[in-house]
Amino acid sequence: MKRLRPALGLLLIGCIAVAAFAHAAFTPPTVTSVTDAYLPYEVVFDGLVVLDVSLDKRGNVIETQALHDPGAMVPAAVTSVRTWKVKPGLLGNSAIPSEMTAVFVYRPRPNGPAAALPPKDFKPVLPHSRTGQKTDYVPAGIVSFAYPDYPANSVAWGSVIVQITVNSEGRMENTEVLRGMAPFTDLAVDALRNWRFQAATLNGKPVSSQLPIAFIFQTPVSLP
Repeated sequence: MKRLRPALGLLLIGCIAVAAFAHAAFTPPTVTSVTDAYLPYEVVFDGLVVLDVSLDKRGNVIETQALHDPGAMVPAAVTSVRTWKVKPGLLGNSAIPSEMTAVFVYRPRPNGPAAALPPKDFKPVLPHSRTGQKTDYVPAGIVSFAYPDYPANSVAWGSVIVQITVNSEGRMENTEVLRGMAPFTDLAVDALRNWRFQAATLNGKPVSSQLPIAFIFQTPVSLP
């Protein structure tokens, strides 16, 4: 019996450690720095790319899946995401593999006074749970989106990248500009007021999360 006591003690300590790890607070991944996402490509119909990004415990991208794929812009979006620096998800104080939604909005070139509108048959883009993760975390989804305006008579182009906080009710709480460019930054932030989101969930319960969104303003068409 005396020989069993140390073993039982170690087993008890192990069980306590596992229980504590299971109930540790989860912190979703956060983008800390970005690079230019500009792509000189004319968007004709649908310029929204939504990626489900899998990260390792160092925050490196190990896999991407296009949740909304309009075609030619997806490879460029994936290439951009792989240059970003990301703070991985945390379980307690320990970094773990995690998931992140990344959004790219390739704003169609201005076409006279007509505003760029999302496709009429747009359906919400909602990430799903992946098996094999230490947490049942599902990133935020896009319920509806709006293209930003384009400055009148502008011949400029480029990208603006922001990171928003989507709270547990699916509302945008604040916006962090990771890469700004005048005069497009204000237009991108203004457009976000017309977006609608689905909150991220953790073990089936809605939670606050970070959502990076890149706005790419296409080169204006030369007027005769």
